[in-house]
Amino acid sequence: MPILFCNVAWMKNYAGRSADDPPLGGGSFPNKEGFCGEECNFVEADDGYVYGHFETIKGKLDRQVRIENLGSDKSDDFVDGVDIVWTAPAEGKDPRVVVGWYRGARLYRHRQRFKGRNPSAQHYKDEIRSFRVRTLAENAFVLPPEERHLRLRRGKGWSGQASWWYADDTTDRSARAFVKKVKAFMEGEPVAPVGASLDTDRGRGRPAGAAASEAYKRYVREYEINVHPQHDTLHKQFVAFISKRYPRIDFPACFRDDLRFAVEGMPEVMVEIKPANAATVRFAIRAAIGQLLDYRQHQRWTGRQIVLVGAKVTSKNDLSLAFDNGFGLAWPIEAGGFEIRWPDGTG
Repeated sequence: MPILFCNVAWMKNYAGRSADDPPLGGGSFPNKEGFCGEECNFVEADDGYVYGHFETIKGKLDRQVRIENLGSDKSDDFVDGVDIVWTAPAEGKDPRVVVGWYRGARLYRHRQRFKGRNPSAQHYKDEIRSFRVRTLAENAFVLPPEERHLRLRRGKGWSGQASWWYADDTTDRSARAFVKKVKAFMEGEPVAPVGASLDTDRGRGRPAGAAASEAYKRYVREYEINVHPQHDTLHKQFVAFISKRYPRIDFPACFRDDLRFAVEGMPEVMVEIKPANAATVRFAIRAAIGQLLDYRQHQRWTGRQIVLVGAKVTSKNDLSLAFDNGFGLAWPIEAGGFEIRWPDGTG
């Protein structure tokens, strides 16, 4: 899948204009005016899409994005199936870091105007009138500031002065390695904080594989060593949800596992609860599967088992990790609900 890096101003949430979340370091306009076109980049519109902006105006010219570099014809107005990686200067200052991404987006050659009604009340309130790229909201991910560790370098072969970078075209060795790590991170693979070149990283007395394990270690420190507050919240919300969904439900006693429930006429279910965010959900699934396999063997468990994680699972690799091994998945959705999916496609 082709990839395009787009640089925008730094914000914590990109959820609309707010005095608590001003844009930082996005150029002279947002620095002077205090607002920017990308402030709604992660606001879900009424039609289920998110609409992304990155600046293409230079002087009086609104430049086109050469989407033929991403697989389209020169006559096409847009290209589908592009991964957009959003970057911003950390806290408004260099270095630029990855702040989020759109998967499988539609990228337009020219600026698109919202015609007629605004896509959401927030877009209307903030007077956002145009966009360059869109994708389904379920394919858009914004990283919390503390998870923005993937750092871009400056220089030949890296992103330049323009707000967009055709990263697949780079011939720089360190830049290509960086792009590869970003793609792996988007797929949920263990990835260390990035910024230095591979040549620079070597010779520091670190064994091979040490860097790749750092992200997993951070996950373990944050979510596994101590009981994360999200664990109790997920437990209570899930019990309330399934109790309402299945009036005739029992909760048998557990033995080391987090939760069990039995619905009349259905196999008993064992639940392993794992707090997580979008960047750590694969680690959560891996850890839960190991525990559930242990419980299955030790307790001679024959019922169904499901992993309840704190963030939506969107990666096909992550879904397959659970389904191909016979485990269900569940995650919270809006209004206190949960999406439940099983290997056989039922929910």
